[in-house]
Amino acid sequence: MTSGFVSKWSVKYHDGEASAAEDREIETCGFLEKDTPSWAAFHIAFFLSSYVVPLILISVLYMWMLSRLWRSSVGGRSAESKKGKKRVTRLAVIVVAAFASLWFPIQVILVLKSVDVFKPDTHFKISLQIVSHVLAYTSSCINPLLYAFMSENFQKAFRK
Repeated sequence: MTSGFVSKWSVKYHDGEASAAEDREIETCGFLEKDTPSWAAFHIAFFLSSYVVPLILISVLYMWMLSRLWRSSVGGRSAESKKGKKRVTRLAVIVVAAFASLWFPIQVILVLKSVDVFKPDTHFKISLQIVSHVLAYTSSCINPLLYAFMSENFQKAFRK
């Protein structure tokens, strides 16, 4: 294979089957070649940009939001106000923890695959990768459920 984006393979054919009779060159186009150092660098950069940076960003933004909420005097210092602020704080922590825990397995598998530590060569490893993908996709639909079921107003309406 050549370096860059185009890989060349030499395949020998005879009567439609591989043999030593006829030599044909097949070119394939790919994003990165797996045996180059840039493959691992790509996946590590992908891990940082699609997991670490978003996790830091949502953590910082939720902490900023919660600090403003707790410093505000809206609602005064009543027990009901503190109870509401605690519910919002608990929801923010759960949303961040859900994102972190649901995306972590597939991100780890992708990084381990890029450095050839994880090879999906058994049914268990393939199943583990599939479950990890499903968990990551679950993260996309879990936030509305968290917001809904952690809301007292929603719970009251749901019981009725």
